[in-house]
Order: sequence, then C-alpha cells, then structure tokens
Amino acid sequence: MTAALEISQLQAWYGESHILHDVNLTVKPGEVVTLLGRNGAGRTTTLRAIMGLTGTRKGSIRINGQEAIGLPTHKVAHLGVGYCPEERGIFASLTTEENLLLPPALKTGQGMPVEEIYEMFPNLKERRSSQGTRLSGGEQQ
Repeated sequence: MTAALEISQLQAWYGESHILHDVNLTVKPGEVVTLLGRNGAGRTTTLRAIMGLTGTRKGSIRINGQEAIGLPTHKVAHLGVGYCPEERGIFASLTTEENLLLPPALKTGQGMPVEEIYEMFPNLKERRSSQGTRLSGGEQQ
C-alpha cells in the first residue's frame, strides 16, 4: 500500500540556519498522526517544509507516491496537502466577508464559494459584516 505521506531524511534551512536534521515519518492512508515536542523542536518547520514554505530542503517528501521535495507550494497543494498555520492571517480593517473574498480564483471552478463556507461555518455568516478583529481566535483561523 502506498503511503499517503512518506518523509525520509528531510533536512530544512531558514537562510543559514539548519533547522531539520534527517526527519523520517510515514503516514498511511486514513491514519492520523500528531507531531509533539517542546518549543523549537521543529514541528512547525516540518509542516512548512512539507508545503515548501522553508528555504532549502533536502531529502524526500512523497505524497501518495509522488516526489514533492522540488515542487513549489501551489503544486504541493494540488497533490491534496494543506496547511493551516496558527497565525490568523486576516486583515483587521476588513470585514469577515471581505477577508473571505481576498484569495483570488486561480482557475474557474476552483476554490470554495463564500456561500459554501457559510454553510460549513454558520457563525461566520452571522458575523460577515463584523471587523476581522471582532472574531474569536478560532473564527479568525
């Protein structure tokens, strides 16, 4: 069975700082894996490296059998991997709905319509005219 995600000997850098040293991880289809560790252990950097959001990366990252180490972030996303960082990434001066409308549609039919987001998160629909700073931390994420 092909692993959903297989990382072997992953190394990653931010500039000159070598952060990840030979990380190995396998996630089977349907399996849930949690990264645990103290602050500075490399949990976030591992996730960012999978997505291609770090500087230099070496090793292997295979997603459903396809090598992704050299792919740009948008190509990794097209393989079905997403990353939701802790940072809230909203514009405080915009309303909830304005923040939801910010990401551009890359192709016709891609992305999720605002109404579908509101179906999934009814609280956001109720607060669509609220400033971004008026949302709770979870709603902002």
